[in-house]
Amino acid sequence: MKRTLFAVMLAVPGLTACMHWRLERRAHHVVDFTSEVKPLLESRCLECHHRRYVCAGLNLETKTLAMKGGRSGPVVTPGAPHQSLLYNVLFLGHDSPVAMPPTPDRLEREDEQILHDWIQQGAHWPDSVRLVPPQDWKNTHS
Repeated sequence: MKRTLFAVMLAVPGLTACMHWRLERRAHHVVDFTSEVKPLLESRCLECHHRRYVCAGLNLETKTLAMKGGRSGPVVTPGAPHQSLLYNVLFLGHDSPVAMPPTPDRLEREDEQILHDWIQQGAHWPDSVRLVPPQDWKNTHS
């Protein structure tokens, strides 16, 4: 018992320091759209929000279409994640008909943070980058 308590006493400050370092590292991290946001949107959003199945009038395949938004208007307000529907729908709970994703599986906290930080940092999306719906991956992903 004493050994376990001692181990916990040693571990907690180390974990706290690691968590603080990770948050601090994240605070200075510039989100890369192509390597971080694109895979997230493709795997969790594009199944329903693409050119062949434009759920709620929202197509997220290109920067122009995504920034235009859907039936509810723009979904991304660059610099303001808490005013961005794309971010806010993640926290509605599945009793809400507009909660996203529409499955019981929520995004990982790290993925939520990526979207938050990307929007906070201005939602930069290279004009040449087009998202690929999962339905088309067999033709484009190796």
